[in-house]
Amino acid sequence: MFKKILVGYDGSKGGKAALAGAAALAEKFESRVTALWVREPLPRHSDLPGEYEAEAEAADEYFQERQNEVAEVAAQYGLSIACETRRGHPAKNILQVAKDGGYDLIVVGHSDHSELWGRLLGDTADRITDHAHCSVLVVKIETSAAQSTPPMKKD
Repeated sequence: MFKKILVGYDGSKGGKAALAGAAALAEKFESRVTALWVREPLPRHSDLPGEYEAEAEAADEYFQERQNEVAEVAAQYGLSIACETRRGHPAKNILQVAKDGGYDLIVVGHSDHSELWGRLLGDTADRITDHAHCSVLVVKIETSAAQSTPPMKKD
């Protein structure tokens, strides 16, 4: 069903849930998975010498940590998951990579912003679902309240 899966991964709780969901689907459908981390652009100019280089180095270290996390999940599922990084707006980059790469599923995590925040400003998942050329799976994190709620009876 899904042969190419793109997962937006930033190391957040929602990102981790999305990565696990994408890996489970890839295992089931024998799909190829790419984890994409989109980071904010680095400043072009700095008041302090070496600030730009320090920011770039910190971003590279952060991406390496995310790659290690992806590798751990891939090993759990017996998969190989490619990792990529882009700079700029997360939703815009995820949509562009998905379209250019011919992905047939985008998997993203649900943000932990408040419901009010999401209604006022929207979030990355909202933007992606509104503009994607392919199917989108938004993985929500189970909360303790949701876990303790008994399932509804069917009549």
